[in-house]
Amino acid sequence: MKLFKLVLCGLLFHTTAAFAADDGGKFALKGVGFLPCKILVIEREKKSNVYYLIGGWIEGFLTAHNKHADDTYDITSFESLELLLSVMDNHCKSNPNDRLYSVINSIVIKFNPDRLRQESQKVKIGEGERKTALYRETIRRIQTKLAGLGLYKGDVDGRFTDETRSALIAFQSDIDFETTGFPDQTTLWRLLRN
Repeated sequence: MKLFKLVLCGLLFHTTAAFAADDGGKFALKGVGFLPCKILVIEREKKSNVYYLIGGWIEGFLTAHNKHADDTYDITSFESLELLLSVMDNHCKSNPNDRLYSVINSIVIKFNPDRLRQESQKVKIGEGERKTALYRETIRRIQTKLAGLGLYKGDVDGRFTDETRSALIAFQSDIDFETTGFPDQTTLWRLLRN
């Protein structure tokens, strides 16, 4: 019995290491990731169960990435699932035969330099009926970017202050967006990803 426990314990410790692929860099692609892009486009338009299955697979993919990637707390610093699906949908309309895995993996690679490396507290933000929660580190990045554009003069402290909101309104005005001062997904994409 002791030997069994030692072997079991050894196996548990041994299997905690993640292996990226075989010696040749190849791995078996399974599930939704194998689907061609055209399926996402079709199913997104219908808002079908397959579309929601794809969304669930993406969230699982991102969670697994966060768990196994070095120096990573969250690969998505502000992006919602719906924003990611919209970005993928835009790509897939032009590239219908690309595999969903390669599309989301390309997004993860692009996001990697801006990933959150450490856990960051979430800050709730509300404007009327619009509500969101952003990482404090993301708000610091918003403030830094707005300061670089000459729109923000306050402290880079990760607090969503009236001064931060006013600078965001100025940014939205500059890019001909509705001037709400709310850090919606489209505004943040233009500010932090372009």
